[in-house]
Amino acid sequence: AAADKGLVDIHDRRPLVLSPEAAREWMRQDIGGKEAAEIAADGSVPAEKFIWHAVTRAVGNVKHQGSELIQPI
Repeated sequence: AAADKGLVDIHDRRPLVLSPEAAREWMRQDIGGKEAAEIAADGSVPAEKFIWHAVTRAVGNVKHQGSELIQPI
């Protein structure tokens, strides 16, 4: 999704996180493109529900893995 709130200064996109109900709808086998777009628009978790903190630059490299990457610095 497009970045907004605290993330817009860092990146132009943010993860599209769906509510549990919206995620169940998203996973249906018969979902169409228009319905998927509506679920993404109406069922996404708003940016103010996220907590932002600085992390190590290693996060940007796919060869690095592990929960230590998301620890605040």
